[in-house]
Amino acid sequence: MTTRFRLCGLILAALAAGAARLSAAAEPAKSADPVMVLPDMKVTTTTDLPPPESWRYARVGHFEVLSNATDKATRDLLADFAKFTQAMTLVWPASPTPLASSTIILCGRGGKFDAFAPVGATKEDAIVPSLFLRNREQAAIVADLQADRILIDPTNVAVIGAGSADYEVDHYKQLYRDYVRYLLSQAQVRPPVWVEEGLCQIIMDIELNDTSLIYGKINTLKGAASGGESADSDGTDPTANTDAVVGEQPFNVVLLHRKLIPLDRFFAITADSPETHNPLGNNLWAKQAYLFVHFCLFGEDLRYQQALSTFVGRLAHEPLSETLFKECFKVGYDQMAYELRGYILRTKHKYQKYALKDDDKFTAKSIELREATQAEIGVITGDALRLGGHREEAYAAYRDAFLRGERAPLLLAALGTAENQAGHPDRAEPLLEAAVKAGVNRPSAYVELARLRLAGFTARPGDKLNPIQVGAVLKPLFTARQNPPPLPETYELIASTWAGSAVAPTADNLAVLDEGIKRFPRDNDLACGTIRLYQSIGSTAKASAIAQFALRFSDDAGKARLKAIPNLQPAPGTGG
Repeated sequence: MTTRFRLCGLILAALAAGAARLSAAAEPAKSADPVMVLPDMKVTTTTDLPPPESWRYARVGHFEVLSNATDKATRDLLADFAKFTQAMTLVWPASPTPLASSTIILCGRGGKFDAFAPVGATKEDAIVPSLFLRNREQAAIVADLQADRILIDPTNVAVIGAGSADYEVDHYKQLYRDYVRYLLSQAQVRPPVWVEEGLCQIIMDIELNDTSLIYGKINTLKGAASGGESADSDGTDPTANTDAVVGEQPFNVVLLHRKLIPLDRFFAITADSPETHNPLGNNLWAKQAYLFVHFCLFGEDLRYQQALSTFVGRLAHEPLSETLFKECFKVGYDQMAYELRGYILRTKHKYQKYALKDDDKFTAKSIELREATQAEIGVITGDALRLGGHREEAYAAYRDAFLRGERAPLLLAALGTAENQAGHPDRAEPLLEAAVKAGVNRPSAYVELARLRLAGFTARPGDKLNPIQVGAVLKPLFTARQNPPPLPETYELIASTWAGSAVAPTADNLAVLDEGIKRFPRDNDLACGTIRLYQSIGSTAKASAIAQFALRFSDDAGKARLKAIPNLQPAPGTGG
């Protein structure tokens, strides 16, 4: 049985902050660009410059790809991934928000994957054969194609409960999993980790072939209703085989003889909790997330779909409690646990099946591979290293490509940003100027250049910006607004620029900050700065209205900051 239920509308809509866009404010007054002369950068070959690496380059949809696996393995994997992402538009119709870059790095030899592990990762995280790395501007998926089988830690009871096991990695489904995390990362508020894992598990079990996509289908266990229920009393079954894990199993297979985590503790598990670090290999927590999300989305004649959406949406701004759960689902934790156990035994549900069109079919021959340039290697690997917290290694990747004579605008932008963040503004500025002049699609480069200019103009305490200087700082910031994705730093610097101006802004000048607050309602620094600017020009009513809006999205510390702003009057009709 099938249904045309739209997942995106239920989950992402509950997380969206409703960022209505205002009309753009007038551009700052144009002024003559300062003449910037790039220094004569001589490239000197050094003995410590490593030999250039060889990677293959491809494009698949929104993603740039680097691979050092064989061409056949790369093409096969990417063709399947392309087919999957195209088919996913039927299930998840909202288009991903454009980013400055979305990349995939396929590590097929030489142990390259290990370098990308995020700072602070431990050996317990080694079971995960891929990484999803993200900031506001960029996303990177790094896959370890050398990891075909992984030995699961036998002491980790959260994973299998007893005995060790070899886990067989399915790299195709692992990319599916990371693509779901990529889609979920579009939300302004991160969904609860159990929602993320539940959706990842559902997608990993998707059935995809050349003619159709089947989503959410689970085979009911034969004969399970006759005796599986009693196993929940102690959570174990002495006849169950836990010595081998061949890929992922559906939740009803894994949980039939396992005791469920009590729901109060299950919902309280966060992304930092140990249970979430090894979600593969039939992890108890991960399969319970699969169970609960699947039950809400596909089970019980779909009657819990809206309840799940409401629960997730309210968790974005309300504390977890059983009372909140009851208000959304109309049952308590114990009753829901009883229903979940019944769902394991008899998984009655409505799944989705979509027919694929001819243009949804991809073959390995359709994937075009070529040798990657040293600039592409430096930028893509450097960005992924930086996203994982490896700033020095990222800087080395950018620098080495530069020393080899590469001058691509993206490389100049990345290296310039790294130089500025390393405290070398003299080296950063000409690089960023050159990247911006070339029209690089990297909003952070424009923000960093504006930050450099502002710091230079206000080097001494008490320095105020004249109109020419204000225009010089605002010009790259207004360009940054035109390059996706929007960054909160763009609006924060616009506010800082007007706060340091010798000439007071007008209401028209500040209208762009209204746009920023709507886009980033939880940015307390931006809200406080904008409120003070409106107060400075006598627009007290507007300042109060912004404060009331920001209070709706602030945590306790943010509310205290807003309420501490002097001379802030209640907005009309709010009663204070």
